[in-house]
Amino acid sequence: MLDFLLGNDTLSTIFAFLLVLIPAVLIHELGHFLAAKLVGITILEFGIGMPPRMIKLFTHKGTDYTLNWLPLGGFVRPLGEDIVRPTGDEATSQDRVEALARGIVNPKSVNEVKPLPRIFFMAGGALANFLTAFLLFIAIAMSGLPQIVGSTVNVLYADPNSALGEAGIVYGDMIERVNGERLSSIEEFFAVLSSSDGEPVTLTVTSSERETPTEIVVTFGEIEDSGITTNPLVAGVAEGSPAEAAGMQVNDVIESFNGEPVSNYEELQALTRQHLDEEITLSIRRSGETFEVQLMPRSNPPEGQGAMGIQVGNAATNAAFGVTFLEGAVQELVPQSVSSAAEYSWARISQVVTTIISLPAQIISGAASGEDMRLASPLGISQVGGVFLQESIERDQPGIILEYVALISLALGLTNLLPIPALDGGRILFVLIEIVRGRPIAPEREGMVHLVGMALLLSLMVVVLLNDISNPLSNLVR
Repeated sequence: MLDFLLGNDTLSTIFAFLLVLIPAVLIHELGHFLAAKLVGITILEFGIGMPPRMIKLFTHKGTDYTLNWLPLGGFVRPLGEDIVRPTGDEATSQDRVEALARGIVNPKSVNEVKPLPRIFFMAGGALANFLTAFLLFIAIAMSGLPQIVGSTVNVLYADPNSALGEAGIVYGDMIERVNGERLSSIEEFFAVLSSSDGEPVTLTVTSSERETPTEIVVTFGEIEDSGITTNPLVAGVAEGSPAEAAGMQVNDVIESFNGEPVSNYEELQALTRQHLDEEITLSIRRSGETFEVQLMPRSNPPEGQGAMGIQVGNAATNAAFGVTFLEGAVQELVPQSVSSAAEYSWARISQVVTTIISLPAQIISGAASGEDMRLASPLGISQVGGVFLQESIERDQPGIILEYVALISLALGLTNLLPIPALDGGRILFVLIEIVRGRPIAPEREGMVHLVGMALLLSLMVVVLLNDISNPLSNLVR
């Protein structure tokens, strides 16, 4: 239904803004509203969008419900406050007269309730965001979490003279099923082939070259399975590196290092470290042929490159069947029970909160890069949301965009609890100071602090917004 968004970043960003940010802010303000009702604080206005006002929708129990021109979520206006800060005695008195005129009995401002209920009101928005994230994660889990339900054989090379090669299995093929049954493991795959006793075996194969899954019938003679061996696989070659100069290519299999067999990346890495700035000999297998190359691993390679200048994975070979391959995994969305979904939701929230709390330590230690710590404006959040929205549509998995909505709701709640003037956490800090002092700070002084804080936050947001315009965050997550 939303396929028209695919490939359209601008439109996807707009839709993500509507789906992600506006609901998160509205839910935040609804949390404040409900918390105020619970502790007896009078709410004069609940606004959808930010001022200036477009229209008053209706009045219910003394609260005006309004629609405003700026589509930036919403707000609540308690008695004795504007949208940002507490007001002085004169403005509070005017609000009280207005409340009485609306028929509100015993109207109360925020500062007229006790400190703990006041803190609950100020934290109500964040609590609503947390609850929303918790429920969204539960919904995602109940609709299905990705789980590995089988294996695939991703062919890197099939000997043309082997039964697989003669049947037409080539590089890039992915064997998904044997005789119509999904593979539970690679070992099971070769066990089925070995025990076929000359009977035809039907392989279900897909690849980028095959428009649809293809069934290939293979008949194996008597084969004594010699088992699976593993070797490092070249997954990438850096330009200008010793590996490129030696003629190494992607999908080369490294069989030995100076005559010593190597079976995985870790062994190759350890041997390389022992022979930096020395000429070495690697035995390479490519398309069934084996040859040697010489090169010198560097002790000081360019940033982002290793000593040889290669990216390495691990490949597997079954010589008896003449095939070199990678083991792939088949994932499916498996619906979870309510209890399992609740456990998943709690674990996911704990993981996110722990990650956010650890950020200051990562900044101090230098473990977090500049891009990892980049702030995002509403535009940047929507840009990233647009990417996830397109992915969600393309893969027909609503859980992808719902996961992002939950994360933003969680981040909004946590951010608002920071002890920064103009944020809920800054308001709570003043209440805590009041508890320690035994008397509140004058509303005019507190209001001025929050006004300055808001001005600084808006200034920062302008800078971040300009950065998101010139360097879209969507470019970083693709």
